[in-house]
Amino acid sequence: MTHRRLWFSGFAVLLILIAIAFAIVWRPAIDEIREGSAPQVDAAQIARGYELAQLGNCESCHTAENGAAYAGGRKMETPFGAIYAVNITPDRAHGIGAWGPDAFARSMRDGVSRDGTHLYPAFPYTHFTKLTDSDMSALYAYLRSVPAVAESAPENELPFPFNIRALMAGWNLLFLDKDQITPVQGEDDDWNRGRYLVEGLAHCGACHTPRNAVGAEKSAAFLAGAEINGWYAPPLAGAEAGPWNTEQMEAYLANGFSRAHGAAAGPMGETVGNLAQAPRADITAMATYVASLTEGAAEELAAIDNGVPEDMDAAHTLWTGACADCHRNPVRDQGGALNPSYGVPLSTGAAVRSSKPINTLRTIAGGIDAYRDVGGPYMPAFEDSLTSAQIADLARYVRARFSDQAPWEDLQERAQDILGQVDPDENREGDAQ
Repeated sequence: MTHRRLWFSGFAVLLILIAIAFAIVWRPAIDEIREGSAPQVDAAQIARGYELAQLGNCESCHTAENGAAYAGGRKMETPFGAIYAVNITPDRAHGIGAWGPDAFARSMRDGVSRDGTHLYPAFPYTHFTKLTDSDMSALYAYLRSVPAVAESAPENELPFPFNIRALMAGWNLLFLDKDQITPVQGEDDDWNRGRYLVEGLAHCGACHTPRNAVGAEKSAAFLAGAEINGWYAPPLAGAEAGPWNTEQMEAYLANGFSRAHGAAAGPMGETVGNLAQAPRADITAMATYVASLTEGAAEELAAIDNGVPEDMDAAHTLWTGACADCHRNPVRDQGGALNPSYGVPLSTGAAVRSSKPINTLRTIAGGIDAYRDVGGPYMPAFEDSLTSAQIADLARYVRARFSDQAPWEDLQERAQDILGQVDPDENREGDAQ
């Protein structure tokens, strides 16, 4: 009798656990809206939604290389496999054309698609959940206005068990913080607006905050710097963050350049291209908040030049031939303004000061062309004219000459990875532009 009772008790507990698990995992589908039945919106709301989309970097993430805007297909590498951004145009079959406002808001706030499937946090709903109702409605209105594209994104490339979307229900239970951002008393409107954007729609922490073993941002290391997509998003807060003031940060976010800190490259260069289309007041607000995170940091960085390092004659020759003319002397335009492509002190830039060499290596290899979009700096790419060994030597040279930090390790291997070049003695010839 006792064994039977134990068996029934255990079975009852199992059923309860299954019911709890089902309640946590299951999300109902939200009905499709009828064609032509989306809420009516005015031009002002769509225009505001466009601005919000720029602040959220939506087009960059949801557009494949040479693809139609917002049609998805962009590949994002993660430690768990590759995830492809989905189509968010108003196409009914392939995009979100059949999604009503409630379905859109649920995906943004809960990470759950219209059909009830769980999304992966490569889509930063952990930040978008902070959006106000009015901003959510404006963003929805704008995305309904873009051209519909009948294209599906490729299937994600995730191995077992990461391809089981239901696991995200447990992840959300542990890591999804849906508390809204409320104004902080004693801070001005710019600071509070900036905090709302940085921690919410602009999702700065998605790149600049390190993640734990299961891909959640480490809240205790907010904006403390992280490697992502082959680049290092430098710290904006914490002991290793460089000192920014509001004016410097505003210029950097709007134009991709601050003479005191350097130039935006890689994913940040793309982000600046979007932020340049956003209202300047919002950029000022973001700059105000981010700059406040380094209050009390060291004084503004002084330029460093230690002279030609010993035993680096070959690298010095490379520097003289490829770099010195642009980096040595400032150039002013006819109006007297400094040209952002000349005379920039490398010693104050985050890339050369960083504990990680990847941004310096990638910038030497890939260059910077922010002037094309936002009037920022230009630097030619050297990936087709220098070997990985030469790029590594240049990085070692600028670190030794223009910083007071310890030498970087594994430069050769990292440069080979960036170029996809196995043979370090291979000669690469071509146009460096």
